[in-house]
Amino acid sequence: MKSRKPKRLTRNDLDQVALDYLARFAATEKRVRDMLVRRIRRSAAAHDEDPAPLLAAVTEIVQSLVARKLLDDRSFAAMKAASLTRRGASRHQIGVKLAQLGVDGAMRDAAIADLAEEFGDSDHAAAIAYAKRRRLGPYRARHIAGAQRLIQEKRDLAAMARAGFSLALARQVLASDIEIEPED
Repeated sequence: MKSRKPKRLTRNDLDQVALDYLARFAATEKRVRDMLVRRIRRSAAAHDEDPAPLLAAVTEIVQSLVARKLLDDRSFAAMKAASLTRRGASRHQIGVKLAQLGVDGAMRDAAIADLAEEFGDSDHAAAIAYAKRRRLGPYRARHIAGAQRLIQEKRDLAAMARAGFSLALARQVLASDIEIEPED
């Protein structure tokens, strides 16, 4: 199957491409900028054109989106940090993920600090969410006895450590005496 040749892009097309992208995905300035540069380079290569004029317009397009409040790294970082906490990501994992997505250091730190308003101790809430999702410790469907239980406890602690939680926090969450209620 032959791949389709990309459309020849103009300055006005870039505005629409960026808006279409933001309509589908929550994104950072870096992600939108990278996407536009990829599209411009692909189009220019397919049509044997110079990408420089369009590449020069990328910064202006991104600034326009920020000015119109269609692109906001601060709110994106807060939303992503809260989402990752609910999923069971540690503060360290959240910081790494936000960095990968192009959020600068000050906004990452602010987003992680703001988690305390919603979750209190966000690492503790994330550790519980992680243990529930992975069915570790007290969240296991069946409790195991004897030597197998010790092996399983070590595995559970190792899983929590790999997820970025401290040993003390992992032990606290995994040793909690929470009764599991069967779902109806």
